[in-house]
Amino acid sequence: MLARFASNIYWMARYLERAENLARILDINETYARDRQGGPDWDRVLDLYADRARFVEQHERATAANVLNFYVLDRDNPTSIACAIASARENARTVRHLISTELWTHLNIFHNQIAGWTQRDLRQSNLSGLCTEIKLRCQTAEGIAEGTLLRDEAWRFYQVGKYIERADQTTRILDIGYTYLSDGEDDALISAGWNVLLRSVAGYHAYRSRHPAGSYARDVAVFFLYDGEFARAVALCVERASDALKDLEARHGGTQRASLEKARRGLEFLLETGPGEKITPAKLSKFLDQLQVAIGTVSLEVNRTYFAAA
Repeated sequence: MLARFASNIYWMARYLERAENLARILDINETYARDRQGGPDWDRVLDLYADRARFVEQHERATAANVLNFYVLDRDNPTSIACAIASARENARTVRHLISTELWTHLNIFHNQIAGWTQRDLRQSNLSGLCTEIKLRCQTAEGIAEGTLLRDEAWRFYQVGKYIERADQTTRILDIGYTYLSDGEDDALISAGWNVLLRSVAGYHAYRSRHPAGSYARDVAVFFLYDGEFARAVALCVERASDALKDLEARHGGTQRASLEKARRGLEFLLETGPGEKITPAKLSKFLDQLQVAIGTVSLEVNRTYFAAA
């Protein structure tokens, strides 16, 4: 497979996963992450994506309207949903001969739908429904890819991109919720908050099958990070990405790329080491930052190994 086509497939998967998870983060932030005045803490989202410097170039304050426009509609913001879907569509256009007509058609419709949205569609009262629509569109694309792509090299690159992005985004979703919920004092509100956090990753019923009742904080952190059967758990995502990378190595003569293998093993070792037995908000936040750096290193080495000639 040509390097540029492999890169297109990989980034198509990443951008779709990124759009879905950003919709999840915006939804849960509006639901329960509160600032000192009791409103949604939009500054927190800017910090999670390290976007504050870019944001203040265009906006004076992190109001709901400004942040939602920045993260949903602003095509000049490379981390926005509109930009992610446009990039996914452009990558798909380049590899139309490698993907199904159904997937290409769906991405076209999705892209055009978002292009037709205006600031009026971003009212806070409408945000949950809008985020749900984005999530469903992304999940539909994932389902079409699952049902129509050949299990060849293109599929492996799709899997690597999807799971690297999903692992990274899971750490961000956990980070945005854990500190607020762990430090709360109102048991009823905090319990509801944990439920919202779990539902934001479609993990409530899966979590309850593991923990029918009882406390949340440490159990939820372990569930997000290590559950071997939960589709969005970081450890499972890393395992699936690693399996796809090993399959790619086998298809290229079984030769391991030293720098990529070192980065992959470093990420696995960091997960095995963990945040420690006693998980505090500060320790977990530091650990999640380290995970994000390690995931980014793997992504960089995938690019150097397979796409440098693209």
